[in-house]
Amino acid sequence: MTESSEVKISSSGTKGLSGSAIKYIAIIAMAIDHYAWLFVPTRSFLGQLLHFIGRTTAPVMAFFITEGFHHTRDLKKYFIRLGVFAVVSQFAFAYFNTRHFFKLCKLSVIATLFLGLLTLWLYNSERIPKFLKVPAIVLILYASDHCDWGERIIWFVLAFEIARGKPREQIISYGLTAFVLKIIPIMTATLKAPASLVYNWMNFGVLLPIPLLMLYSGKRGGGKLSKWVFYIFYPLHLIILTYIRVKTR
Repeated sequence: MTESSEVKISSSGTKGLSGSAIKYIAIIAMAIDHYAWLFVPTRSFLGQLLHFIGRTTAPVMAFFITEGFHHTRDLKKYFIRLGVFAVVSQFAFAYFNTRHFFKLCKLSVIATLFLGLLTLWLYNSERIPKFLKVPAIVLILYASDHCDWGERIIWFVLAFEIARGKPREQIISYGLTAFVLKIIPIMTATLKAPASLVYNWMNFGVLLPIPLLMLYSGKRGGGKLSKWVFYIFYPLHLIILTYIRVKTR
């Protein structure tokens, strides 16, 4: 979904998966997740399994937002592209959540990714005093709570950014962040109410991006139009799935 980098994460040189291949896997996982929200009971084993797979997508998006920030040829156009698709996708996301295109609801994950990109700009900007960066990022974290996946994506983006250029450290940084944000709350809830694990184990899926990103070859892959696939697929599949759900109720 972004202009990928040539920085290798795979320890096997040029072998591994291209950025486009990983994004396509993430797109499939996203479609599986959204299908489950509409058609499969969340507390069922199948529902948990499909959502477990679906937890792959957001962290992978966060990773490629970080890559795209450093390798885009025009950051301004990158911001505009994300912003435009955040607006366009909001109608589809509202339809998915409320069955109405124009009903108010939280913002889509594209808006969260936009905030993630803004966070990266603030973090790396030399024009903004350091003492202003922390409160500015705190405001972004607050704003992200009104978006899909919320502040988790912001923290994932920062986790990948802080260790950028050191592939193994990036994976470790993400893994620790995911453990704190998602795994510890599951374990805590399970200790208090063991039965809660039945409808919470899907969140262990945030660990799936670890082996997937370890396979990243550092190559962009795909054609010139590949970066548009996610932007188009995201609102389109939400509309199609929701329309089928409405018509088959």
